Amino acid sequence: MKNPFSHSGVVTGEAFCNRSQELKDLIYHAKNSQNVLLYSHRRMGKTSLIHQLMRKLDKQRPKVKSIYIDLYGSLDVKDFIEAVFSGIAQIETKLEKLLKLVSGLRLQGNLDPMTGQPSVSVTLAQPDRSTYLNETMKALARYSTKRKLLVVFDEFQEINNYSFQGFEKRLRSEIQTHSNIAYIFSGSQKHILTQMFNTADRAFYQMATSYPLKRIKLEDYVKWATAIFKKRDTELDESIAIDVVERCDYHPMYIQQFLFELWQNTDLNPGVISTTEMKILARRENEFMILWDSLTTNQRKALRLLSITGGQGVYNAEILHKFGFNSGSILKRALTSLISREIVTKNKVYHIHDAMLKKWVLNNFYR
Repeated sequence: MKNPFSHSGVVTGEAFCNRSQELKDLIYHAKNSQNVLLYSHRRMGKTSLIHQLMRKLDKQRPKVKSIYIDLYGSLDVKDFIEAVFSGIAQIETKLEKLLKLVSGLRLQGNLDPMTGQPSVSVTLAQPDRSTYLNETMKALARYSTKRKLLVVFDEFQEINNYSFQGFEKRLRSEIQTHSNIAYIFSGSQKHILTQMFNTADRAFYQMATSYPLKRIKLEDYVKWATAIFKKRDTELDESIAIDVVERCDYHPMYIQQFLFELWQNTDLNPGVISTTEMKILARRENEFMILWDSLTTNQRKALRLLSITGGQGVYNAEILHKFGFNSGSILKRALTSLISREIVTKNKVYHIHDAMLKKWVLNNFYR
């Protein structure tokens, strides 16, 4: 039996764990053309959830067509326009039909050599890029006249860095007229996205229902994992499954990776779990060392502090002294910088987002 677990890309099929309530909620919003702001940290299963949603919508009647637009790495309006048309090309493969949707744009269809997915390159004939942006969004509106659409902008926070003045306002002015399209604005940088959608003077203020992606429940993970192992007549003890989930701090990518490695073993015991953890840490060693070298002394101290305390009582005078901070304000500046780099998160307490990074810090820098 092929290893059903996956940790290096979008998770599909039986390797996709639960998210039944999230799918139900997002399907309801899509069918009713309501916008959603969906956010979580990287590698928490957000993109897998989106693709699972798109597959389910495709099977439902009446069908809702889905367009997935990946904005990660986009730098300006031209990149944005190309990403939109590459998204449309996923469901409309005839370039001549795409050309009918727009005027003033020269499009060339391609296949992405890395993914094999259709992509579109754009030539802008005139310097006024606002006109092209308007035409691009009107193309989506025209495409939705005969069919209900779900349009996903993944890594939507990238537009925050565009230098084009008034981009957000122009984009909103088009989107708010689209009555037959549900938009999902998805991303991984919570602090940027919440500013964009919750600040009164920003263009996207209250433009979408906020939907933070919560972690999957322990019992759901255990039920899912044990059921998959049972298909190959292997008993995965619930205590082992619980150990895996807790070692990974409920992080979907690491749980997938642990189970992928365990699939190769017939004797599933606690010793195998510890060996698997050490194997994963060894593979991430270089990555963690590069990250550590990029940090300031105070940021390194902050990570050591969080790895030991779990984020509890970090501003206690005794703890500050123990980890070499002269004041709470110095620690706070270090933590703020780590949050901006998505290394640390705060949800009631501060914690290191990457469970394996936390273990690596404990193993290497705490004696």
